[in-house]
Amino acid sequence: MKKTALYITLAVLCAGLFAGCGEDFLEKEPPLYFSEGEVFADAEKIEGNVVSLYAAIKDNYLFGGRLILVVDNMGDDVINVSNNGVELYNTYENKVGLNTQENNNFWEAAYLAINKCNTFLKLIDENRELAGDKYDRFVAEARFVRAITYYYLHQIYTMPYVLNPSAPSVPLRLESESDILNNDLARATSQQVIDQILSDLSVSAALPAGNGTEATVARATPAAAEALKMRIYMITGDWQKAIEAGQKVAGYSLASELATVFSPPFITSENIFSIAFGSTNRGAGQSAVAYYSLNEKSLAIDTQAGIVSIDGYGNPNDTRISKLTNIGEGKRTLTKFVDPTYVEWVPVFRYAEILLNLAECYANTGSEAEALAALKQVRSRSLKPEDDTLVLDGLTGNALKTAIYNERRLEFLGEGFRGFDLMRRAETIVKQPGTLSATTVVPADGINGYIWPIPNNERSQNKLITD
Repeated sequence: MKKTALYITLAVLCAGLFAGCGEDFLEKEPPLYFSEGEVFADAEKIEGNVVSLYAAIKDNYLFGGRLILVVDNMGDDVINVSNNGVELYNTYENKVGLNTQENNNFWEAAYLAINKCNTFLKLIDENRELAGDKYDRFVAEARFVRAITYYYLHQIYTMPYVLNPSAPSVPLRLESESDILNNDLARATSQQVIDQILSDLSVSAALPAGNGTEATVARATPAAAEALKMRIYMITGDWQKAIEAGQKVAGYSLASELATVFSPPFITSENIFSIAFGSTNRGAGQSAVAYYSLNEKSLAIDTQAGIVSIDGYGNPNDTRISKLTNIGEGKRTLTKFVDPTYVEWVPVFRYAEILLNLAECYANTGSEAEALAALKQVRSRSLKPEDDTLVLDGLTGNALKTAIYNERRLEFLGEGFRGFDLMRRAETIVKQPGTLSATTVVPADGINGYIWPIPNNERSQNKLITD
């Protein structure tokens, strides 16, 4: 880690961008400074520090925008039209190197967030009596934030688990670091990182249940933890455990119209966990999700070879096309995120994912009737059966799986899914086939663009990093 690690403990000892919780979760003005003695003076100040952990993952290179956009640029349903390295063009071209900006900045932001969690966990353990009956909840929230950060690190820097569960992943930093003495740390294996994520999620029963309020959509709940477990089990191919996790996500349902998920107040029956923004904290410029879609500034929908070009998935009667894209007359824009002030919330887990995850898991365990039912539930929300040109009934085997994969592509277009879905299945990534801009990258050991290399800002401080 960089020398900035010296200051991480001090960073976590302030209230971050927020203080307190509840309905004014986003708008409270935090005290500017806390001394080390004051931070754990009482449960209220401890809660302010819990909230600051969510602020840490809202960094511009994390859920502040770039992280979601990185995963989209890794995939094949959008085209990066910026030709600008600052706007993730190297990610789209599969040319991220040791010194590429998004690589170094994402790595640093992720490990700063992890160290804030580690420091919080250390300090709350030392001051357990002050947390009172909220101790278990506070610990579970910190471990959830650490788990989701490691999930994204693992997916970006690790060869697909299906190819090699022992592939080198990222260093597992689980202790609070306030200096550079412990910078040297070897990469953990893929299995070790996955085991740690699941361990962090094992205490999720202490989290408060979601109740459709700002405080339980913008903070961790048992449902959010189960949703993350589901993703992990799908990485490892443990379909039955993934099903069990998905079935525990109770109390949620599809919103009647998908567009409401992306509209104020950004809280519906479908929103499980979202990254919240407001007038006092918002995405910034070329990092904000909306920046990339507005006026086709950086990302365009690939209407020639992407999902909307496939029969049945560009249907103008589908509200995902008619209300959440602007396709036609030369326009190829996604309109899920359109606020030029960048205060839109970014959904991370929503119930539609649970259903399509279940569909894929059922298809892989031979429960094809259940798979088809879950698939159709999501599809029929946005497209009336009488307007649907696809015939889903009767699909089995690989044809059914392909229909599920395609539904995921359309449902989560622009939400940071496609790149990871391709990598999870170790598929070759092909972008803009048949054009002068065509690129193909295959999963292979070594640095070939399929995954990112550990960046130089870590290598320069950590002598145990190897490829």
